[in-house]
Amino acid sequence: MSFRNIFDNGGDQAGSADQAGRKLGEDTPGAGSVSEEVRRLESERDPWLVRQTAHGAFDVMGFLGPLFQSTRAAAAAQLQVTADPASASGMASSTTKAFGPPAVSISDEDMPKLEDLSKLIAHKRSHTLVATGLGTSEGVAADPADGTLYVADRGGLRLSAVKADTGAQRVAASALGDIGDVKTDGQGTAYTTDWAGGRLLAVNLSDGTSRKIADVPGAYGVALDGAANRAYVTNWTDGQLIAVDLPGGRKTTIASGLGQGVAGVALDGRGRAYVGQKDNGAKLYEITLAGGAPRVAATLPAGARTIRVALDGAGRAYTIDHANGLLHEITLADGAHRVVASGLGTCEGLALEGGWIYVSNREGQLWQIDRRAAQAPGGIGKVAP
Repeated sequence: MSFRNIFDNGGDQAGSADQAGRKLGEDTPGAGSVSEEVRRLESERDPWLVRQTAHGAFDVMGFLGPLFQSTRAAAAAQLQVTADPASASGMASSTTKAFGPPAVSISDEDMPKLEDLSKLIAHKRSHTLVATGLGTSEGVAADPADGTLYVADRGGLRLSAVKADTGAQRVAASALGDIGDVKTDGQGTAYTTDWAGGRLLAVNLSDGTSRKIADVPGAYGVALDGAANRAYVTNWTDGQLIAVDLPGGRKTTIASGLGQGVAGVALDGRGRAYVGQKDNGAKLYEITLAGGAPRVAATLPAGARTIRVALDGAGRAYTIDHANGLLHEITLADGAHRVVASGLGTCEGLALEGGWIYVSNREGQLWQIDRRAAQAPGGIGKVAP
């Protein structure tokens, strides 16, 4: 049925009802004014009853009549607009002429920005595969100064720079030895460990040159304390945490007896370090930098690993389990832990920056995970490209 037929039928039906009302009024005694017939009935019977019937009916007829007329007029008007859309445009045009066109003002603050679009795209998923082809990664560091991630490729002996928003990558430095971990100071220098060579290296990120800071046997994990100008390096072979002065290279043993296989280290900024294990258990140690015996802050299930550690500054630690491809969240107050992401491959690099968690693996992948999604009940589950 066309729109014209609809409005034709509506108009005809309203008109028929209107005509029927008129006919009823003409043929009904007492319609319009109180007729002699009604007055005679009122004198013979209860006048209130008569008025409730006759006059009540007349009142209803008086109400319906104009209503039918309005319905018919509305149907006719709608038919005109359907048949001639220009009539509606004409009405709008006349209104514009009378009052003028609406003023439109868009400030610079209201204009869409490229960074807003990038954030919107990034938040469409709780996890994103940022880049591939990064070699056998064992460490990753985020540089907030320019949104760059630095990925340590142990197999390629190199450090790759990856843009977090686009995934564009380049080789930042090469010939770095058996590189195991990386941290940046935010001022153009990265510090990397060379496990086989037993060294802590400083890498100039602008030109890719590197130099030795200190000899550290079994150097594997590294963390930076900018306030004290120190690097903290884990000795995987001897189970130690060693402080190295920057740039001089003087060494101080902070803790021993952690067992072979200690790996990642993170600082809480309040005088404590947290050290994980790559082998020989799944413990997370808390170490007071001013001295004191280490204590076990958390123990993951048998078969798990705590190869890298990152702190969120709100009482939570994150660690990756390279043996099972898992990301764990640990509550430092009581050691409670849970899996918040799976499917991460042989993950060995971990970094937190802003609202994101970055994980790199030995399959050459770099993942970006939304921290809010990870903190939600159940976490994000399994990641997938």
